[in-house]
Amino acid sequence: MTTRPYVSAKREEKAQATRAAILTAFAEQLSEGNDRLSPSAAAARAGVSLRTVHVHFPNEESQIAALAEWLDHQLYPEGVVLCAGPDDLVRYFRDIHRQALKHPITRSLAFGRGAWRTVRDRRRVDRLAAIRQSVEAIGAPAEATRQATAMLLSLSGADASYRLLDHGLPLEQAPDVIANMVTLIVGQLRAQMAN
Repeated sequence: MTTRPYVSAKREEKAQATRAAILTAFAEQLSEGNDRLSPSAAAARAGVSLRTVHVHFPNEESQIAALAEWLDHQLYPEGVVLCAGPDDLVRYFRDIHRQALKHPITRSLAFGRGAWRTVRDRRRVDRLAAIRQSVEAIGAPAEATRQATAMLLSLSGADASYRLLDHGLPLEQAPDVIANMVTLIVGQLRAQMAN
């Protein structure tokens, strides 16, 4: 006779709430300018024991991975649709900037260092690869492709939107301005194919 383990919906719900409280505490630490995650500070802020933090997130790698996933859900509740080729670059850039700028934590994430930087980099691996592949698919000369890729990657984070704000552009206009820059860069790259 095989027995199945008992799964309590109420216990699972409480575990998910505890996990969310810990991740919120980690995000708040980093938003306040801390460069490292502190499990003990997160425990105190979330109202749980240090042991509970380590049960959910046993080491820094698991903390970073979970925080990156949690942030993606916070910033992009409907998910991120990766760029699907050269003709999709403008849509992709407009979408990611519109969605990201809706959340107040975005500015801290865009300019943070230390653990914040690690979280940001982890979240963006697949997105940056999709941008690179989309630019390469245009088939322009190698040097032009390299330059266009560098320019587009520099526009791929929320820091690009906030820099526009710092120079007087209303934040709600930033996604469209960045999408326009992407249109220009892709157009120039395609023009090099014609030459």
